[in-house]
Amino acid sequence: MTVDIPVDASAAFVWDVVRDIYAPHKRLIPGAAVAVDQAPDARIVTFADGMKATERIVELDDDARRLVYQATEGAPLTHHLGTQVVREDDTGVYLVWTTEFAPASLQDWATSLMNELAELMKKTIDAAYASQL
Repeated sequence: MTVDIPVDASAAFVWDVVRDIYAPHKRLIPGAAVAVDQAPDARIVTFADGMKATERIVELDDDARRLVYQATEGAPLTHHLGTQVVREDDTGVYLVWTTEFAPASLQDWATSLMNELAELMKKTIDAAYASQL
């Protein structure tokens, strides 16, 4: 599943937020994530409902403005691979968020959660960027 999130911010600003891998609870999805702990090549994200997910950082590519992470434990999914790419074209700047997940029986739950978090990402990025102008 892929969600293109249009943002009212520069691509450089959005990438700075995304690449700050130990601060999504502060800069990307505050309130949904409440804490992040560092682990070797990973982060342990604590969500507002108390669930913790260990996410291995697969790739952090500044040139491509791409973050790839894989949930390795803690989530209700048996497989989760997430990719966030900052894309800029003549129509604007987008945070493109793609996830692969299993089991398929959680499709409705995962879709709803992604849409909810995408809204929060847009709101958070837009507000943070506007506050710097």
